[in-house]
Amino acid sequence: MNERKTLHPTYILFVVLSVIRGFIPLLIIMLINGKNLFKLEWYIYAGIGAAILLLVASAFISWKRFGFWMEEDRIIIRQGMLFREEKTIYYSRIHSVNVEQPFIQRILGVAQLKIETPGGNKKSDGILHTLSVKEANRIKQQLRDFTQSQGKKASSENVGIGTEVVSSDESADLSLKTVEQAGQARTSENVASVMTQLDVNEQQKSEPVLALDTVQLFQAAATSLNFGLAIAFIAGLYSFADDFLKLFLPDHFFENVVEDSTKLMPNSLLIIIVVVAVLLFAWLLSILLYVLKYSGFAIHKDGNQISLSYGLLEKKTVLFDPKNVQAVITNESLLRQPFGYSEVKLQVVSSDKQEQLMLHPFIKTADIQSLLDQFVPQISQHNGGDIAQSPGKGLFYYLLIPLLVIIAICAGCIVYFGLNGAWSLLLLPLVTIWRIGCHRSAGLLLQDDQLTLRRRYISRTTYYVRKRRIVTMKVKRSNEQRRKNLISLSVQVLGSAFAYKVSFMNQGDVEQIWKWYSRSKV
Repeated sequence: MNERKTLHPTYILFVVLSVIRGFIPLLIIMLINGKNLFKLEWYIYAGIGAAILLLVASAFISWKRFGFWMEEDRIIIRQGMLFREEKTIYYSRIHSVNVEQPFIQRILGVAQLKIETPGGNKKSDGILHTLSVKEANRIKQQLRDFTQSQGKKASSENVGIGTEVVSSDESADLSLKTVEQAGQARTSENVASVMTQLDVNEQQKSEPVLALDTVQLFQAAATSLNFGLAIAFIAGLYSFADDFLKLFLPDHFFENVVEDSTKLMPNSLLIIIVVVAVLLFAWLLSILLYVLKYSGFAIHKDGNQISLSYGLLEKKTVLFDPKNVQAVITNESLLRQPFGYSEVKLQVVSSDKQEQLMLHPFIKTADIQSLLDQFVPQISQHNGGDIAQSPGKGLFYYLLIPLLVIIAICAGCIVYFGLNGAWSLLLLPLVTIWRIGCHRSAGLLLQDDQLTLRRRYISRTTYYVRKRRIVTMKVKRSNEQRRKNLISLSVQVLGSAFAYKVSFMNQGDVEQIWKWYSRSKV
């Protein structure tokens, strides 16, 4: 066994700060409620001091008991105080090594190394929480070299680590039930070359191939319409927002504002103003969060691999092999599509199966093909005129369920609010226009051994995937849809938690794709 290695001593502070961070919301609430932390009883201070000493002692013992060894074909990680835990990770199973600097590690001037294998959980298979930046990058490079050497050895012996699932079902029958193909695995390449790193204190020696300037970054942020991120942030503040505002506003401030406002304007106008104000605030907040996340976005070439770097508070540098990209996703928001702009993401294998790697956050749709040719040459952009769209008879199914739900909501509003509730009927034309847009956007294309799927929820999304990257393919329809020759298709690739689906397509178009994927002659 090789020499035992351990974490950086700042691990002790890392544990303490991680625990303290969890109590920050409680401390804020106590301050907001007027609790004077400097006028507590002596025994409370004594208890807090004893808890901190116990925490420090526990962190020290945990640090002393933590060790890892790098052997010829594996890395071994041992940890635990009362119960000893040992993890053995073979290099041949590693598909990514991430070196990151979350907020606490950045304060302490250290980095975190994460080792991931196919099938690992979201917390990764092995985590070294505190290493010096130099040591983290050195271990990352060493693991990468070991992994690549193991991949070459496995390839020469015709034994693979990565899996490519092929169909084992030789039937193309489109039955009433959901049909799923999950085939036998065969080796194509070692996914371990998808590596992630963070060179925190070192500048890239080569000039970036592509970078976003300040104007482009703010244009991308303003048109991203990432309200979900903003709403999640607002929800996190909601629990103590009222108490926080009481520090700066007089008693019964909001009640008085609402009462005065209702005297000056109709209730319906007040509701509209409140909704617009909330949406405007969420939009501005989404711009801020977007800028923090993608500030400094740049693409570099590192030999045959591509390096992406971005982030203001938490900087990340992602190194990946273009040959291991599972799928390419382009997204056109409502504000971007009229001006011909999109964002381009990549589906790669990672511990977070809901994560997609951003290849370019703001690019002209007409320039996507040149971007793919430069970085992901195996993928081709579709020709919009060639896409087979959902037939007109599929519109009924796009409208049916949403309109029934909205009608029920409107009926409830009218019953509860009376005449004012009739304003909810405005949702009917809005939902109708939305679902018509979803129907017109739905389409698919099979061309040059590549499947292209397109759909709309709010933004219009296009999904590009090669045949050998598809893990499962499903088709589904009801009895009534079968009589109308309508069918829904979904595909899923390795590294994705969800399937990508287009609904109510022409049966003939889907049958062509099913036969193409079924591989009945293999």
